[in-house]
Amino acid sequence: MDRANYQLPQVLEPLGRDRLQHILEQCGSFFPCPLYVLSPEGDVVVAANVQEEGQRRFPRFHVKPEEQGVAWEREGNGSVCWNALARPLHVHGEMCGYVAMIVEPSVSEDQRLQQGLQFLADIISEKAYSEYELENLTEELIEKYNEVNLIYDISDALSAVLDAQRVCEVIIEKAVEVIGVERASIMLYDEKKDRLRIKAAHGLILSHEELFQVEVAPDEGVSGKVFQSGEHLLIENIHESLLPGLKHEDRQYKSLSFLSVPMICTPKQAEKKVMGVINMTDKKSSEMFTSGDLRLLTAVASQAAISLYNIELIEEVKDAERVKREMEIAQQIQMGLLPGNPPSIPGIELAGRCLPATQVGGDYYDFFLSSDNKLGVVIADVSGHNVGAALMMAAARSALRSEVLTQQSPAAILKNTNFVLYDDLTHAELFMTMFYAEYEARTKIFCYSNGGHNHPILLRERTCSFLDTDGMLIGMLASVDFEEKRLSLQPNDFVIFYTDGVVEAVNEEGKMFKLDRLCRVIEANWQCNAQQLVNKIFEELDRYTENTFRSDDITVVVLKVH
Repeated sequence: MDRANYQLPQVLEPLGRDRLQHILEQCGSFFPCPLYVLSPEGDVVVAANVQEEGQRRFPRFHVKPEEQGVAWEREGNGSVCWNALARPLHVHGEMCGYVAMIVEPSVSEDQRLQQGLQFLADIISEKAYSEYELENLTEELIEKYNEVNLIYDISDALSAVLDAQRVCEVIIEKAVEVIGVERASIMLYDEKKDRLRIKAAHGLILSHEELFQVEVAPDEGVSGKVFQSGEHLLIENIHESLLPGLKHEDRQYKSLSFLSVPMICTPKQAEKKVMGVINMTDKKSSEMFTSGDLRLLTAVASQAAISLYNIELIEEVKDAERVKREMEIAQQIQMGLLPGNPPSIPGIELAGRCLPATQVGGDYYDFFLSSDNKLGVVIADVSGHNVGAALMMAAARSALRSEVLTQQSPAAILKNTNFVLYDDLTHAELFMTMFYAEYEARTKIFCYSNGGHNHPILLRERTCSFLDTDGMLIGMLASVDFEEKRLSLQPNDFVIFYTDGVVEAVNEEGKMFKLDRLCRVIEANWQCNAQQLVNKIFEELDRYTENTFRSDDITVVVLKVH
């Protein structure tokens, strides 16, 4: 059989045919017979101590792997002889061939010869193992270098990018170039829609408009599963599970391999957050994705996740600053609407205080004094905690003042105010509670009407009772009639107006202040004047809530009759 250049087994490739030949020839001087390195199938890879007689021909070897036996076929007559000695070559636990020698039958049982052959097999195996490990280490170092170089390149490209769209475009551009694929996409998670949406792509057969309409639920398809599990996925058959837009009936895929990697960010002192998924298919080489590709894309995905998370944090800071500024504006509006010193009217005392919440509330109170010394008192609470609520409070104040000038009854004033504010409240998706009362000092008649507000408290003879008129919230219906009641006040009577922020204030245990505690405070301080009673109520609230976060305004207004 003519010598053929049989391909080296993969694990022997790093050693090389020439070095293998050199090792065999160096050791051949110790063996008085032909030596061969065989493939696992028995093909001659290299040989030593072979006679040169014209065209060199090698015997045909026959292998019995289960017996680790090798026979050779005599040239010419086809007879098979089993006087060939052989020892297997092992690299990384894989049998990658044999070292064989053809000996005379008389010496085939020579122990020294067999030990020498085993020693030669061990030398070749060890050399092959060392070269194989060195090549793998070299490849790994090259991969690490490429990985570090890519991450540095991406970091440099993203250093001044504060837009999520551009981040995704840069990531796709760099990853496609380095890993060498024809199709790739980045899908980011949209928390509001609870969907994964394509943010950037390369090579997908979709129009620009169609591309950004693709949505995937977090538990659907490859991307959804990778996002939900937070674990990468490398699949062999792309036809079995595809993202929308990746499959096309007229298209033949170069590769059935598909790689999907989650973009995971792990902030300090926080659980990991999956920002989205990077998908790749169709390597330009038409090969399957490797573990090196996976490591590289995982590093890219991590860098992308960090950049996207930082952009989210920046947006959150901007939002927080914007909200903070809105709250400051709203507080300025709210405080500007509240009265300064209450009007001075013979026979009564007036006092009021509004403590703004940590977040802006919608509390409002005011006093109105007509030309005939009739006093109007209003306390109101607009839903919402933003500039919109503060502006609505300003609109309510303006509308109410206009209605008060008509000198109608409290019920009529609430009815007309509700009608004026209804459209604006509905459009803003807000509502309002309002209690309006009029007091005539000459007759001591207290006339009042309620639009869904907390019932004011009447303190008479050290006992609290409630002014319990009924009425719908302002802004619920366009046309509403309100109940109206009258009360004759007596000397030393108190009327205490308050908002829900008083009774709903909570302590560190989360327990509310409640109405019964407010009544006990009022009854215990029956000898105070109006301002002193307001102060006592706030002092008790401070003791109860201590440093607890206030989510609502606290407003108290007191009227005392002499």
